[in-house]
Amino acid sequence: MKLELRRLVRGARLGILSGLGGGGQHSLELPGCLLYTRCCSVPHLTQDTLRTLGALPLGFTALAVWSLAEHQEVLESFQEGAAKFAGLHNTALFCSLHDPATLCPSGYNTNKTVSIWSSGGRIELTVQRYMALQAAVRPNWYQSLADGDTQQAGTSLKRIRKSVDRTLAFLDECLLLHHKAQRSLIKFFRKQQNSLRSVHRDLCPSVRFNCKR
Repeated sequence: MKLELRRLVRGARLGILSGLGGGGQHSLELPGCLLYTRCCSVPHLTQDTLRTLGALPLGFTALAVWSLAEHQEVLESFQEGAAKFAGLHNTALFCSLHDPATLCPSGYNTNKTVSIWSSGGRIELTVQRYMALQAAVRPNWYQSLADGDTQQAGTSLKRIRKSVDRTLAFLDECLLLHHKAQRSLIKFFRKQQNSLRSVHRDLCPSVRFNCKR
């Protein structure tokens, strides 16, 4: 996976992310758009209906871990990943920690776990369980485990520092397990902590520094 920045427009970085997909055949222009799914299905649309619609980013599909956490044993038994299980063909699959369209309750993360909410309720994810889930899902690239519980108003500087420290600790553990599993065809995406508060960005190490990790 390679990121090529082409120009900067009013603070927004324009570029292209290439080398995506099992064979590296997909490229995504940035800022980009991914096809939103819940449990590998686009809400309210069948696969046949989906193919009749134009101007959709069908080459890139996004799914969140929370929608698949309860089906981990099924995917592990299937052994061929979520994309094939759901009939998603010719697409690069990105797996995130949380659903971008769903607000997560605050105050449930710890130094060892990050909480997600499935249809059955709260699930605490350790790094080991999270990486086991990614191994079962088999995305083309995925987000590292992160404590992003700093979006609500009034978040203290102490809580922000704790979020950054936890995220970096999770990153180191995820990288260790990722390399041990030798997932050469699966790309790793480190979540760069963002917030409306500039102090949060100042506390978070640079992208270049984290690439060295």
